[in-house]
Amino acid sequence: MTRVCKVLIVENDDGVRNTLANVVADDGYLLATLKTGREMSSALDDDDYDIVLIDVSQPGPEDGFALARVARERGCGVILVTGDHRHLERLQQSGEHHLLKPFRVTALTTLADKILTEIAAQCVRRKRSDGSLFAIRTA
Repeated sequence: MTRVCKVLIVENDDGVRNTLANVVADDGYLLATLKTGREMSSALDDDDYDIVLIDVSQPGPEDGFALARVARERGCGVILVTGDHRHLERLQQSGEHHLLKPFRVTALTTLADKILTEIAAQCVRRKRSDGSLFAIRTA
C-alpha cells in the first residue's frame, strides 16, 4: 500500500539511519534523512513533514526530547527511537510515541498509521471550525 506521508528521519548513526530510510521507503513513505538535530529546524522550514522520527540520543545541546517539542510545534507527529533502555521511563512519562530498538517494521508502520489518523482527526476538527483542510503549522 502506498502512503501519502512525508517522514523526516533524524538519526546520527549512519547504519541505523540508512536502515530506517530503507524500511520507510520500502513501505511507500516519502522521506528525507538528517544526521543531526541541528539540521532539523531548517528542514522543517523548507518542507512540510507529517512525521519526524528522532533518535533520542543526539550529539549537541538538544536531545531527542527537545527536538520532538520543536517538531510538534511545527505540526508534525513525532516518533522517538532509542536503543538505550535508560530512556524508557522518561519516554513513558513524556507521553511521546516511541519505539525501542530493535523493533519490528510492523511496529513502526502501525505507529505511523496511528499518528496519521491523529493528524487527520485534527484536520477534520479544524475544517469544521475554520474551513482549513490542513494541520496548522506554526512558525
